[in-house]
Amino acid sequence: MYEIELRINKKHRRAARYIAQKVLSELTPKYIITITGENRTGKAATAHALGVKLRKEGIKAKVIHMANYYKLSCQDREKERLASNFENVGPNEIDWERLNQNIADFKNGKSSILPLRDGINYQTDLLQVDFKEIEVLIINGLYALFLDEANLKVYIESTYEETIDEEPIPVGEQPDDFKKLVWSKEHSFVRKQKNNANFFVDFTTNFEDYHL
Repeated sequence: MYEIELRINKKHRRAARYIAQKVLSELTPKYIITITGENRTGKAATAHALGVKLRKEGIKAKVIHMANYYKLSCQDREKERLASNFENVGPNEIDWERLNQNIADFKNGKSSILPLRDGINYQTDLLQVDFKEIEVLIINGLYALFLDEANLKVYIESTYEETIDEEPIPVGEQPDDFKKLVWSKEHSFVRKQKNNANFFVDFTTNFEDYHL
């Protein structure tokens, strides 16, 4: 996403270090990692920090943000959500066919066309990526753990409420009533994925907890 602003701090780097240790201990060709968690809990920041950490270890990784894979633009998605009384909020809003094609291209070491959301102009651009030398694919998003073929499925256990208690949302970025309703529905789907995870990150303890 063009407009994404990542606030990466030591907890994300520490989580990335522990995840990287796990990856390096079991790395196989064309390894896939998925990361999920509630809104604003550090999915993208952790994914980016992990990509940087793996690169320092000599492993080439590519990060994919599932927020680029919505079928509709932000404006059209908002209209559809209102029209359906928020019933259509969830995984069905994602273009799974396109995402699965990009994953297949990664596994086959081919070039691929990835969507890239332009939130300023409400359009989706296309980005050509050559997966030939990419060894690890990191996919982060609200519904990432619904992807069955990932080798490592990371679940961030911190909730949205716990996160904003620790890191208050900047003035002007607080969610309105519409967004709160959307996030409530999205978070219910996030929690359903916990049983799919095989690695957990908890940012809410005094000492971050990482476990299998």
